[in-house]
Amino acid sequence: MLACALLQPAGGRAAVTYSFDWTCSGCGKIGMGSNGREGPFGSGSGCQLARASLSGSLSARGCGPRCFNPQPCVSAGQPDEPPLPPAASAPVRIQPDTARTAPAFDPSPERVRRADDVMRGKEKGAPHGPDVSGSWRNSFSRYEARSSKDAVEIVLVETCRSPDCIRREYPNRPVFRGRLEERRLVGVVPIRNAIESEQNGRHCSTPAGEFPVEGSLSDDGNTIVWRHAQLPVGEGCAPASVSLGTWRRG
Repeated sequence: MLACALLQPAGGRAAVTYSFDWTCSGCGKIGMGSNGREGPFGSGSGCQLARASLSGSLSARGCGPRCFNPQPCVSAGQPDEPPLPPAASAPVRIQPDTARTAPAFDPSPERVRRADDVMRGKEKGAPHGPDVSGSWRNSFSRYEARSSKDAVEIVLVETCRSPDCIRREYPNRPVFRGRLEERRLVGVVPIRNAIESEQNGRHCSTPAGEFPVEGSLSDDGNTIVWRHAQLPVGEGCAPASVSLGTWRRG
């Protein structure tokens, strides 16, 4: 008898259920009453889903929000008792060395400090050398200089085909390959085609190829003055040379 008396309250405890009431002013025209209750549902989410489903169904049948008014879901009953926590095990003895807590460390100031050091390092580092990258011009042509590490290539991008420069062409071919040493451009000028000429009845020819040339960059970095590149000629022919002239930025 004592055992039955003790078990009866636990068996009689009801699980939590959810339900909602509703009123409907215009449901008579679709064959429903003017109020009711839906439920019980085993979970709050199930109740909310049923509430939304009923609202959608009635709205599709011509009874919208002004006609159908569902109330919020409410719960009833008591939740089951939570399971007992597992028996506590014997505490683990921690050695004093491992029990010490490491000091708190905020990395933000350290990141800021390192960023400042980097910026100061850039400011205090070795000054950058002159740079020839960009657009250059003389009186009849425009060039584009491209720098990559120690290498410099200069390309002829536009030139005049007539003295008045009304007619222009855009060959986009290299006219210098080399490097920049302080303020000296040292390299070669490519000659794509042989140069033929007649000198005192003698046929003279300058072969195609790449020939040494040198240019000087001004102190302000806005002017390049090129020296003459000496070209090989045949015996008995006058010396031949080619110069790229004087260039200015722009």
